[in-house]
Amino acid sequence: MAETPSMTDNLKAALADIQQPPLPDEFYLAPGYLLLAVLILALVGWFIWRLLRQRRRNSARRLALQLLEQINLQQKDAANQILLLLKQYLQTKKPGHSALAMQSAQFVAFLQRSAALDTPPPELDVLLYSPSSDPALIIAWQQYARQWLIKHKELSLYV
Repeated sequence: MAETPSMTDNLKAALADIQQPPLPDEFYLAPGYLLLAVLILALVGWFIWRLLRQRRRNSARRLALQLLEQINLQQKDAANQILLLLKQYLQTKKPGHSALAMQSAQFVAFLQRSAALDTPPPELDVLLYSPSSDPALIIAWQQYARQWLIKHKELSLYV
């Protein structure tokens, strides 16, 4: 009995060797993962593009805010410099805007409408045309201009 092969030995001999599949030459992901990665990269790229576009769009605003801080409020024409700075900013954003030709009171009313500010605007005619201007009024005018530069929406300028 020892010489006769057993049934299991016959079955083992009949089995073929299991071959390992060849390894791929390059890194392979399932198509779903590739599609998901492409979508995520596209979304990140779009988000970065929007941030850069917004930053470029707000560069004039940042520059105007810096120039507003550099205006010496002790000078006699400080209120006029602030008014000119706001008009230059508006000219940069929308050349030929109808508000550029407005008188000072009408221009301040335009500023109030375009940004929906909660603080009342200072009396600009008093600041511009009085021989001696109150420093508190000039500071209020500067704060009003800063608040407008920060809060206004660009779309309101195109109306």
